[in-house]
Amino acid sequence: MNAFIQAGTVLLPSAYMLLAVLHGMAFAGKRAPAFAARLRPWAFAGTTLLHVAVFGARWTVAGTFPIDGAWLVVSATALSVALLFAVISSRTHHVAVGGVVLSMVALLQTAASAFGPVRAVQLPPADSFKLIHVGTLILAAAALVLSGIFGYLHLLLFRQMRRKRFGPLYSQLPNLEHLVRLTRRAALAGFLFLTASLNVGIALAHQRVASFEYTDPQVLLTMAIWVHFGLIAFSRRIRGFSARRASIAAVAGLVTLLITILMTLVPITFHQLG
Repeated sequence: MNAFIQAGTVLLPSAYMLLAVLHGMAFAGKRAPAFAARLRPWAFAGTTLLHVAVFGARWTVAGTFPIDGAWLVVSATALSVALLFAVISSRTHHVAVGGVVLSMVALLQTAASAFGPVRAVQLPPADSFKLIHVGTLILAAAALVLSGIFGYLHLLLFRQMRRKRFGPLYSQLPNLEHLVRLTRRAALAGFLFLTASLNVGIALAHQRVASFEYTDPQVLLTMAIWVHFGLIAFSRRIRGFSARRASIAAVAGLVTLLITILMTLVPITFHQLG
């Protein structure tokens, strides 16, 4: 079983990068090779199924909820981003966006594969609170990553249009209104999931961590991200919070989110996911 986990962990970064390339070919428009459109659904299904199978094998070996450790959270976030994108793209039909989204997924999975465990070990049983805390954290992180990417694409397209460049980006990306709507909706989903994760996490910390303080760097950053994306989610109702400002905020929030994830990998905070 561990041999399969190791092989899958090694293959996943390349598989996601191939997916990113296949989706990115859509920027070529009518000049895109025909094989790319045929391969995309099969490659996506095969890659995500492999990723799910790796976590399934980890669960079998661990005997319980297997996501124990920051790098496994990063890997699960990468999978969640890919699956959420699949749901969104099935409605928008803007394939080229996948070139950007799946590049981020490939980057996250490359880091997880390079620094995370390639073998599974038996773990103590995980209670329902930990499952809820980690599960909602992963879903929140995935939604916030998507919000930041959509915000970045909104800014990129806005800049291209101001410069009167109506090339592949203009023809293959969703329009500005659609992109900001996706940015806000993803931010709202992330805000709601993070609300659940944050509250469960604080309750667990009060019960199990004697040194827990609200002034802990990661707690402060997480709460700041929660407020930040809440403002983005409801920015349409906030006077002066334009679509462009919401997109800038989403990109800034994505950077902060990545910093927060990195903070779980070094011993500067009580919060170690594993």
